[in-house]
Amino acid sequence: MPTDHAVQTVVIAAPFDTVLAQVRDVESQTEWVKEVLAAELLEEYEDGTPATAHFKSSTTIGTDDYTLAYEHFDDGMAWSMVKGKLQTAQDARYTLRPVDDGHTEVTFDLTISHNLPVPGFIRSRVIKGVVSNTVTGLKSYLEG
Repeated sequence: MPTDHAVQTVVIAAPFDTVLAQVRDVESQTEWVKEVLAAELLEEYEDGTPATAHFKSSTTIGTDDYTLAYEHFDDGMAWSMVKGKLQTAQDARYTLRPVDDGHTEVTFDLTISHNLPVPGFIRSRVIKGVVSNTVTGLKSYLEG
């Protein structure tokens, strides 16, 4: 089963707490991640952070429906896929680091596995594009 990985870091002109709240607002991803067509929060932890969510997303490789389970950290959020249509696994993490009072460094690390018969160079381009669109979309959304 093919597995693809990409990671990218950006600095966002927004305070750490603002950025952390935004990445935890999974339903807002339709506004800043162009590949996410629909996002629905299914369950929350007692503290109000997301526990599970369902997504529909689309890339040049195809459209997928999947459910993610979240884990939260002081410096970010991670998730793993519970079930998916095209993907067989998805693991990701946002790691945030305050740069100064008004800026936050955000690293997005994404690994996806699937059974699609797609050449590696295309898969690599797609996952790098998704990661880039995600961090630049977050940056534009918070700085806009």
